[in-house]
Amino acid sequence: MGEKERSALEDEQMLFTLLTAIVKRSGGEIRISEDEMDSVSKKDMVMLYYDKPNKELILSTHFLENPNLHSDIEN
Repeated sequence: MGEKERSALEDEQMLFTLLTAIVKRSGGEIRISEDEMDSVSKKDMVMLYYDKPNKELILSTHFLENPNLHSDIEN
């Protein structure tokens, strides 16, 4: 993806596409409590990886534990 293709609008579209896929995967509804929302801090982060052989995105709240096992995964 080139620099011209990375715009805020495209980032927003990607975010909503990911959220939509997650909600669909969970049967069409996910409920998040106020306490769960309040528990998220600026120190929390989500890592995004792409698993080429399986053509899957991986979202994780931690670094992959053994990156040598995931040599085909890009971050």
